[in-house]
Amino acid sequence: MNYSTLIFDAFDTVVYINRDRLPACQVNGTSIRTTAPAIHEVYTQHFGKLDFDVFYDAFSQSFAQVSEIRRTEHREIRSQERFRLLLRVLGHEADQVPPEVLDSLTIAHMDQLQESFEVRPETLEVLDWAGSRFRRSMISNFDYAPALHTALDRFGIRSAFESVIVSVDVGWRKPSRIIFDRAFEGLGILPSEALFIGDQLYVDVYGAVNAGMDVVWIETEHQDWLVPKLPEPTYKVRSIHEVIDLLEKGR
Repeated sequence: MNYSTLIFDAFDTVVYINRDRLPACQVNGTSIRTTAPAIHEVYTQHFGKLDFDVFYDAFSQSFAQVSEIRRTEHREIRSQERFRLLLRVLGHEADQVPPEVLDSLTIAHMDQLQESFEVRPETLEVLDWAGSRFRRSMISNFDYAPALHTALDRFGIRSAFESVIVSVDVGWRKPSRIIFDRAFEGLGILPSEALFIGDQLYVDVYGAVNAGMDVVWIETEHQDWLVPKLPEPTYKVRSIHEVIDLLEKGR
């Protein structure tokens, strides 16, 4: 191992999303945890009352449509455009909706999502250990960069990263090579000089390998997307803390 730089995925690698901290609500008789109630409240302020089950169905439909574009085309869809699509599904003339309304829906979603964010002690230990040994950077698939930057500031780790590349600022998401190349260019390094650390087999492992990097996969059963014939990660660990032992042995 001869890496100069560690590049981290953001969510569920550095910033853990604890879905149990999202509010619980009933949808068609089933209890779920979601940001939808906060968004529904803002929606009713602008457009009037609407049954929550109807709203949630449109919320789910629009998210599924956006997710399919992201999965197949690797394009990022801004959060505001996601909510424009939600309004279109609900029958509104979405192209005529003022930007400030889309912003208010986005902020309601992000403020609620922030409540679920955690940075665990073992993650802080890894970042601290790496600080004197490697350059550190981050590449994140996320549709609203201010929320990620706010979270990094809130947990006191923004300064741990020399650069934070967010898909909404690039227009492309992992596994697209474009977003990885943006990080390499900004850092002035070759792909072979960096090690990527992430939890998703498709966007993280496939994306990093396709970009010419070695990659550590933090094994997890929760996988957003899986495709046939994914490449093997260079290394596997069961928790981010094991990255320390892995790299210590290789130095």
